[in-house]
Amino acid sequence: MMDRLQKARKPVALGLAPDGSRWEVVHVRRTNGSAEASQPVTLDIGGDLLADDVLALGKKLREALDAAGIRERRCAVALPADWIFALSTPLPDLAPEDIEGFLELEVEGGFPYGADQLIISRSDWTAPDGSPHVSLIAVPRENILRLQQLLAAARLQPVSFVPALSEFHDLLGASSAARVDVLAAAGHVGILVAQGSGMVAYRALMEAVEADGDQFRPVPEVLFRELRVTLGQLPANVRAELRSLRILGSGPLADTLAETLTPRATAMGLAVERIDRIPADRRAEPKLAPGLPVGPALATAVRAVSGRAPAFEFLPPRVSALQQFAARYSSTRLVHAGFAAGAVVGLVIIAFLIQQVRLSLLRSEWKEIAAKVNEVEDLQLRVKKFRPWFDDTLHSLLVLRSLTEAFPEDGAVTAKTIEILTPGVVTCSGNAKDSTALLRTLDKLRATPEVTEVQVDQLRGKSPLQFTFNFRWDSAGRRP
Repeated sequence: MMDRLQKARKPVALGLAPDGSRWEVVHVRRTNGSAEASQPVTLDIGGDLLADDVLALGKKLREALDAAGIRERRCAVALPADWIFALSTPLPDLAPEDIEGFLELEVEGGFPYGADQLIISRSDWTAPDGSPHVSLIAVPRENILRLQQLLAAARLQPVSFVPALSEFHDLLGASSAARVDVLAAAGHVGILVAQGSGMVAYRALMEAVEADGDQFRPVPEVLFRELRVTLGQLPANVRAELRSLRILGSGPLADTLAETLTPRATAMGLAVERIDRIPADRRAEPKLAPGLPVGPALATAVRAVSGRAPAFEFLPPRVSALQQFAARYSSTRLVHAGFAAGAVVGLVIIAFLIQQVRLSLLRSEWKEIAAKVNEVEDLQLRVKKFRPWFDDTLHSLLVLRSLTEAFPEDGAVTAKTIEILTPGVVTCSGNAKDSTALLRTLDKLRATPEVTEVQVDQLRGKSPLQFTFNFRWDSAGRRP
């Protein structure tokens, strides 16, 4: 068994990182405890994997690889951040046989697709206070099937499908410290909050990058807001342990992202680390030459040749023809084939008769309860349809009441937009007659027991004064 495993661990792999029509490619070869990696190459195949003909795109990818002189077939693919749906939840004290049922409920409520439309990978991790948690990452099954078809058309053999951001943990050296990793792509920014190898939070910000001619640039207000929301949603014990924010990847977009995020992240108490090259003091196997450009393609290929299992794997298992034959036949079965065939036929006839009797009884029972079942199913559909519109805690109304009481009755301060985010983050923008009127409103708001962390985000003009501020709503401090 070990010999077969050793033979399966090939020392060469391509790292592929699709990003729209562009694919980043890195060739990695392992020799003993070291690995040699090529400089990353970007190939434009002129189409989107999720929107265009995958067979035609696969042929274009093969042609681009041949033109670049790349002949290797084995590949590991870094899945784009915008394919990923993620949630992290503490594990309650349940019996082992009940854990799967609990996770199925979390999947049903936490992902926008049904479980049958997703491929789901799980990773367990432990919070700083010792409490067990589980991270669930899902990818649409259709995306994986299209990716497999494209690679087959390109005559490539996939060995791993993994989320791009989760691969940097091993590439840059394992660490148990809590951290925030940020990776920029042409159309989005991915944010991963990790505790060791466990994922605590994951977000793909689709509006955080905008096109500027042939280049891309980050949108600061979106980045700042989403980073604040992401950190605000973390468990308190994990947020208290966060000390660093790493901006990963090479290129102008990542450099601009670092310049944009550094002042705000520093103000949040996070030390910003820009990682665009393999550091000289990297302590991880296999060894890599320092100075190589850091990217998801390199991270994925290095992990593939290392033989280490990824935290999250989305490559469907492959069953060879030999394995299928071995599962059907063995020497013992061939010896007793005649006897077994007769026994199977008899059992099938008996099972068929029993099934028919059972079906007849079940049909009779169903006729008796069909009307009630249909009524209950109709009620369940109504509950599912209208549940998002009802909230027994009156959370939104209480927030609006507090804002209304804080604003002056003479109209000196008015609100234009109010955004209530989960959990408890409220953003308000509007106009004020002058700064004095706005300060009086903020003082009255701070005096509200449920309101904490009132912060002014933006001020423009003088009279009228345009403002944006935010605060946290703590339901534990709710008035009777």
